[in-house]
Amino acid sequence: MHDLKKEQELLKLLIAKSFEFNQTHNIYQRQSEAEVYNKDIVECLEINKHIKKGDKILDIGSGGGFPGLVIGITNPDNNIDLIESNQKKCYFLKQAQHDLRLKNVNILNQRLEKNNTLGHYDLITARAFATIEKITNLTTNNIKQGTRYVLFKGTKTKIEEELAELNTNKFNYEIINQGTEGKERHFVKIKTNE
Repeated sequence: MHDLKKEQELLKLLIAKSFEFNQTHNIYQRQSEAEVYNKDIVECLEINKHIKKGDKILDIGSGGGFPGLVIGITNPDNNIDLIESNQKKCYFLKQAQHDLRLKNVNILNQRLEKNNTLGHYDLITARAFATIEKITNLTTNNIKQGTRYVLFKGTKTKIEEELAELNTNKFNYEIINQGTEGKERHFVKIKTNE
């Protein structure tokens, strides 16, 4: 059974830990815990609408754990790999994963290479990592029939520029407005053409 109270406590703890670590290591630009909640947690929770029970998930360039750790907290039945090449950020991710007792989260301190041997995923996500073309290119080895990408992106204009590079014979896509107030934010949902 999904424990909403526990989930809220873990998200609060994540915010506190993340903000505290940021004070000394500067992994992102936030002035307060409230700002982390409003700009990071709220946005990352939006991806849950696109996650199916049992999905094996890859979060590329996890940074401060958004969305990877948030997905791990709110989807305890799903396994998720967080890949991050920056050692300092990885140290934080491992610390948070341990302190929050997230058994479904696996932290990988490495660069994502095109010829990786990570295996296949049902869902691949990234937030502020790279262009759509670069992400689909780097994850060629990680997709199978039915794999979905849900990528956090900004303005529709910028997304359309990036999508012009996408191989539409191989992929179809949908741009979804996140409904974030004050800032234009979208998901790009991409699926392999069956």
